[in-house]
Amino acid sequence: MFKRRKPLTLLKMVQQLFWPSMGWKRAFFYTKHRLVRLSDTTHNIALGLAIGAGVSFTPLLGTHFIQAGIIAWFLRGNIFAAMMGTFIGNPWTFPFFWWAGLSLGKFLFGVLGINGAGSLPDDLTFSVILNMMVSEPLTLFFPWMLGGYLLIFLTMPFSYPVYYFLIKEAKIVQAKAKEIAKKRKGNHK
Repeated sequence: MFKRRKPLTLLKMVQQLFWPSMGWKRAFFYTKHRLVRLSDTTHNIALGLAIGAGVSFTPLLGTHFIQAGIIAWFLRGNIFAAMMGTFIGNPWTFPFFWWAGLSLGKFLFGVLGINGAGSLPDDLTFSVILNMMVSEPLTLFFPWMLGGYLLIFLTMPFSYPVYYFLIKEAKIVQAKAKEIAKKRKGNHK
């Protein structure tokens, strides 16, 4: 019933990741309206968003929704907001997030005296990364996991207040708009 008449090709789906057909501005406003309309407290929504944004530092791409949902459930944040917060991680931001997670993990491996967290090769490709994760997990995967999960909780104190303020202000604006609409409806009777 709600399917496309003409399914998207693989090329079009990849293109949608980098540039949505509705445009970034409309996609942003749609997401904002969905979050403001949630019937949860401002605290829970902001906590969920902070968790979702933090999960983007982890290397387990494809499981970010699940991870964000589990952590939000455990910390009593809004699960839907946590899932929406994972959209902070996107093809434009992942390289920076993953570099930060890997760098922190390699630093901590050095501090803890764990050998093996070496540097990445110059001819880095996706297949080389997958091969390294399987054959040499201490070089790439374990440091990245450690750094990524620590960054979830290190970034939350900084992102939570920003999300809290934004959601609080948006809910105030929404309440005022409802009040004005109610008054207009009452005057037309």
